[in-house]
Amino acid sequence: MQVELRHWRAFVAAAEAEHFGVAAERLGISQPALSQLVRTLERGLGATLFDRVGRGARLTGAGRELLAQARAVADAAEVAERTGTAIGRQVRRAILAGYVGSAAFHPLFSALVRRIGADRPKVALSLDQLSGTEQVRRLAEARLDVGIARSPLPALDPALGTLMLARERMLMAVAETWPGLRDGAMPLAAFAEEPFLQYIEQSSGGLRRLTAQACGAAGFAPRTAQTVPQIAAMLCLVGTGIGVAMVPETMTRFEVPGVVYVPLAERIVTDFTLLYRRSDTAPGLRAVLRIARRLIDKNSLSI
Repeated sequence: MQVELRHWRAFVAAAEAEHFGVAAERLGISQPALSQLVRTLERGLGATLFDRVGRGARLTGAGRELLAQARAVADAAEVAERTGTAIGRQVRRAILAGYVGSAAFHPLFSALVRRIGADRPKVALSLDQLSGTEQVRRLAEARLDVGIARSPLPALDPALGTLMLARERMLMAVAETWPGLRDGAMPLAAFAEEPFLQYIEQSSGGLRRLTAQACGAAGFAPRTAQTVPQIAAMLCLVGTGIGVAMVPETMTRFEVPGVVYVPLAERIVTDFTLLYRRSDTAPGLRAVLRIARRLIDKNSLSI
């Protein structure tokens, strides 16, 4: 038989998971289909690669000897696929952009998308909402062309470049019935006893880290009432009175019934940043960078 890439991928997935069901889920196929791929590979090689106990799968001696070469084949194919996809996007002048959820409310995000859209058919833009950490990972793997994120950013490889588009202050979103509400800016310590609605925790970076760092500097650790994946949903929950939230100033554009935005006495800021691969010379990316540079809010950078 001719061994195909799908056989090697099935073998590697089963070897790493040590469970046929888990491996099948990772590959997005049924467990019987994965088992059949492995059996076909074993028949073709004339060797038993797994000791099977139910859905469990432990490598035999022959399987252990083969695993490193099988991984090399699967990894090389993945690299080739990514490279081919990137080349295809360059030829088509297509841009795949990631963005964090709060970015969609920033006026520069709307302006950037509009300007790129007006540049068609030179540049075709596809958008995917992703965490900052995921954007950095996909950029490094050439599965994303541009990222739009907020500081604090995840640790960046030197191969990735940044373009700061704007800077904005953070403020507190509270329910209009909050008893401590008063006119003017308030110190962050005034919210020390309040339950916080928090962002999803990332392995590094993100507005959750910014909130924790700012509260720590104010002398307390925020008590998390709820973790919310979407900033719009977070503000809706603030309006119910179950907690407060630290949000970027542009969220005031999102008028939620029952929510009041309170300026903070401290200077707590987040940078609105575009991420890209420095080595990427694709015409589509260069067009996006030119457009983005023209949109930079220079006044905000002095905040």
